[in-house]
Amino acid sequence: MTDQRTNIDLETVERLRRGDEDAFSLLFHHHYQALCCFARRYVGDFDTAESLVQGVFVNLWDRREVLHIRVSMKSYLFGAIKNACLDHVNHESFSLPPEIVREWSSNCAERPDIQLESQEIMAAVQSAVDELPSKRREIFLMAKDNGLSYQEIAEIQNISVNTVKTQIKRALKALSSSLRYMHTALLLIRV
Repeated sequence: MTDQRTNIDLETVERLRRGDEDAFSLLFHHHYQALCCFARRYVGDFDTAESLVQGVFVNLWDRREVLHIRVSMKSYLFGAIKNACLDHVNHESFSLPPEIVREWSSNCAERPDIQLESQEIMAAVQSAVDELPSKRREIFLMAKDNGLSYQEIAEIQNISVNTVKTQIKRALKALSSSLRYMHTALLLIRV
């Protein structure tokens, strides 16, 4: 299966280099929706995600003649989208995705004390995630927020699966340590 996929990817890259619009169109339609969903998890809204994905595809077409892909086409595209999203996020203020904020807000809208608590928890979690080293944070978010497998993350990041596992384990340990006080505070509040 891997050899067949590699051959298909190599063939697709060659067709793109030659300016084959059908190959580009097939690639676009095959990956577009999944890439938009992936990007949305980074940037929080679908319009921005679509814009970033379209930009990556435009760049792919513009640079088709010098295309050098060392991983699967899927990994290449997800990596390109990840980089575009991170660039976008670096230019915007980083915050929790709007759907998470809406969900938490609707769950505690009736009780101001719980709403304040939830906002404090969200801020503490976001702060703890932000304090992770950048590469570790990126790997952690790819796994936890984007649902990518360790193998997919390894391909996108161009690292080993064991490195992915180690980075996620270290992230969880750091978050657990950073947020330990929150657990105690929540227990005291609930009593």
